[in-house]
Amino acid sequence: MRELLMDLKKRLYVYTLLVMFLAIILGNYVEVNTKYMRAVSVLAVFLMLYPMMVRLAVEKLAKSVKNYRLIVASLIYAYVIGPFVAYLIGKSLLSDYPELYAALILVGTIPCSNMLIGWSGIAGASVEDALVVAVIGLLSIPILSPPLTKFYLGSTLQVDLVKLFLTLASYILLPLLLGYYTRKQIIRRKGVQYFNKLKDVLPGFSALGVLLIVFVASLKASKVVVAQPILIAYILLSLMAFYLVQTGLALLALKILRFKYETGFIFLMAAVARSQAISLAVAATLFPALTVLAISFKPVLQVLYILTLIYPLGNWLRKYMG
Repeated sequence: MRELLMDLKKRLYVYTLLVMFLAIILGNYVEVNTKYMRAVSVLAVFLMLYPMMVRLAVEKLAKSVKNYRLIVASLIYAYVIGPFVAYLIGKSLLSDYPELYAALILVGTIPCSNMLIGWSGIAGASVEDALVVAVIGLLSIPILSPPLTKFYLGSTLQVDLVKLFLTLASYILLPLLLGYYTRKQIIRRKGVQYFNKLKDVLPGFSALGVLLIVFVASLKASKVVVAQPILIAYILLSLMAFYLVQTGLALLALKILRFKYETGFIFLMAAVARSQAISLAVAATLFPALTVLAISFKPVLQVLYILTLIYPLGNWLRKYMG
C-alpha cells in the first residue's frame, strides 16, 4: 500500500491522464447519475485536502514571518497580476467557451499553497520563506478569491458569491483545523519520527482524491469532449499561454525587486504555480463538468512546466537572479 501511495504521488500526472481518458471512454457508454456524482465529488474533495493540511506545520508561521517584501510582492502578483492575465487570455482564446473561460479564471484567482513549499525545497530555495508565503496565501484564499472570481466571471457564468465564499472557507478552514489537530495528536501519541514516516505517504491519499475528482469530471463531460475534441487543444493552449505570460512578467518583476535566487524562486513559483487541489475542489462542487475537466489538465501541464524551470532552466535562473 505504501509503495502504491508513493507512486501515486511521484507519477500523479501519468495517473491523471490515464484516469481522464478511461473516464471519457466509459462516459460514452454509461449514463451518469448527477446526484450520486456530486456526493462522490464532495468525498473526493475532503480526501484530497485533509491529508495536505495534516502535513502543514502552521505553528511555524509566527517564527518565520520576516521577509515582508517577498510576502507582499507574492500576494500582489497572486491576486492582482495573475487574475488579470487569466482574464486577458480567457477573453482572447476562450470567449466562445464559457465553461473553459471559467476554468482559467479559477486558475488565475486561486494561488498556490502547500505545493509552493515542495517545489521550493526541490529547487534549493528557502523552504522557511516558502512556508510563510504558502500559509498566508492559503488563509487569504477564502477572503480574496471569491470576489475576484465573481468580478472576472461577470455574466459569463452566474456564481453565488456567498456560496463561493462559504465553499472556499469550508474547504480550507475545516481541513486545516482537522489537519492541525490530527498532526498534534499523532506527534503527541506516536512521536515525531513516526509522524515523519507517515507524512511521506499522505500526498498519496491526496492524489487519490485528485484522481477521483478527475474521474467524475471526465465521466460527466465525456460526451461533450468526444463531440468537440478541439476543446482539449483550447484548454492546453490557454493554460500554456497563462504559464508563459506569468513567467515572463515575474522575471521582469524580479529585476526590479532584486530578490536573490533563494527567495526569487519562491516569487516565481507564487506567480506560476496555482492551486491544483482547491481550484479542483471549488469547480467540482460549484461549476459545470467541463470546467472541472479543463482544470484537471492543469496538474499535468503545470508539473512538466515547473520541472522545466527547475532542471533545464535552473542554472540560468540562478544566474539571472544572482
